Amino acid sequence: MRIYTVHELAGAPADGKGIVFLREGFSVPALVFTVFWLAFYRQWLALVFYASAAIALAVLGEWAGVRPEVLMILSLAMQFFLGVSANDIRRWTLERHGYRDIGIAAGRTLEEAERDFFRRWTGHALTVAPTPAAGAPVWPHRPEEHQPLGLFPRAGG
Repeated sequence: MRIYTVHELAGAPADGKGIVFLREGFSVPALVFTVFWLAFYRQWLALVFYASAAIALAVLGEWAGVRPEVLMILSLAMQFFLGVSANDIRRWTLERHGYRDIGIAAGRTLEEAERDFFRRWTGHALTVAPTPAAGAPVWPHRPEEHQPLGLFPRAGG
């Protein structure tokens, strides 16, 4: 079973358009085709960071006289890190473009996860309850004076 996070574009109509499902977990295409994967998903800022880090690693490795085997291991570690965090980078980019996280869905396939999500979806993003103001009671409902708490019918009895 695969888990997906669901993101909605702020201001999009409640008909399901403007909703993106992102799979959780490791991304093999991001590991193997790093630069192409970043360009395909239009992760331009991440691509600039990745290219800068790769160039800096190569230049500093040459300048410091690091053996090529060590540079290759460091480069593979950098690609592995991108494979692990690829979908988090996509989530971050969606957030920067006005999308908000509205839930999760699960299914064997993307279509099954979409059916699961839309079956439960009310058409609106979940709203977060406002935090109480400083000094306000955390539990707003107070029992009336001299009312018993727990299983006892009245105090002392």
